[in-house]
Amino acid sequence: MISRLAGDSIWSRYSLALSGIQAVVIIALEAVIFRLHTIETADIKQAFGLALAQFTQHDVTGPTKDVIAQTTSVLSVYHVLFIVAQIFQLILLCDAMFNKNTIQIMALVAFNAAMVAYAGVQVKQASDILVRTEGANTLANMILSILALNPSATPYHASKPYEIAVVALMVIFASGFAVIAYKLYKEFGWSIYKKIGADLAMRDMYKIYQIFIMILKFDIFFQLGFSAQFISVIVLAYNSIDEDKGGPTPAAQVAFRNVLIIHLVLSVGACIVLPVLAWRGLKRESKYSMAAFICGGIGTLVYNIIKLNQVFVDPGRFAGANKFLTFFLILNLLLGVVTLYLAWQCTKNFNNGLNAHIGKVSGTNIYPMESVNGPGKRWSIE
Repeated sequence: MISRLAGDSIWSRYSLALSGIQAVVIIALEAVIFRLHTIETADIKQAFGLALAQFTQHDVTGPTKDVIAQTTSVLSVYHVLFIVAQIFQLILLCDAMFNKNTIQIMALVAFNAAMVAYAGVQVKQASDILVRTEGANTLANMILSILALNPSATPYHASKPYEIAVVALMVIFASGFAVIAYKLYKEFGWSIYKKIGADLAMRDMYKIYQIFIMILKFDIFFQLGFSAQFISVIVLAYNSIDEDKGGPTPAAQVAFRNVLIIHLVLSVGACIVLPVLAWRGLKRESKYSMAAFICGGIGTLVYNIIKLNQVFVDPGRFAGANKFLTFFLILNLLLGVVTLYLAWQCTKNFNNGLNAHIGKVSGTNIYPMESVNGPGKRWSIE
């Protein structure tokens, strides 16, 4: 399998080995972090009862129980996303090796750099769950004091050494991959485009096609990442009402159900239906499919703008997740604009012979094809 993907390239083998080691090591560490955070979440929830008994005797400031509980629980979603990101980068690299797609390899360099930043924010988010404020009667101070009284319990933020290890290792892996990616860039030399022929217009069209396919993959990942966080926040907020306030009102139940249904429908559309429309449109050069994709993409952009506005207007509703939600939403908006532009460019290139030449490169079409410069010229894959 590795020899088929990497061929005779030593740098391709290095890249696959490094990416595979990265995935295994980081996933193992994140699994440990997730386990420790789960224990910490249970300890904090258990301490709420004793802390709230003191709550009635003092004027307590700082984050409330709901905010602390939501911040603690939402952090688990980030660990899962980080694990999924490791699998995602390995799959993308295998795909890039198979197609000798240097554009995707360069995109993976940026993706690894983003994961370094994500790992750093993970440490900060975990440290900010409970912050001791000297001389203040805060709920966080009370919980920290209660946790400290139990010497047999797992220490607060016991996952910190592992989180720091993830940051350090991600810096090493990302730096190593950047060096290897540069070697692959020089080695491949855009060889896949040379197989299209000498026609610059055809090669430009193929580059736009490849970039569009690559951006679609990142669209799916980041849209799913936003959806997982958003659903976790609204479910936790709904459960908080159920536990502490005698259950949600009928109006709250209807509102929760409507938000959940609308979000799930739009998420399925953005992550499954739209990519299928784009793939069908490209393969069949169907302007109707691409038009439907562009309309759906505009709708997704509008929805993400609405959600971004909600995060800014009501940050308390998204406690513990507003920073990451803002990051994912802004990234989705930027990717969405680029995706729509590339979709429009790909649609303009329909019926110019690109599909036939893609088949020629992949070995699915053995017949000579006409150049976009005229019917009298023939192509050679040399």
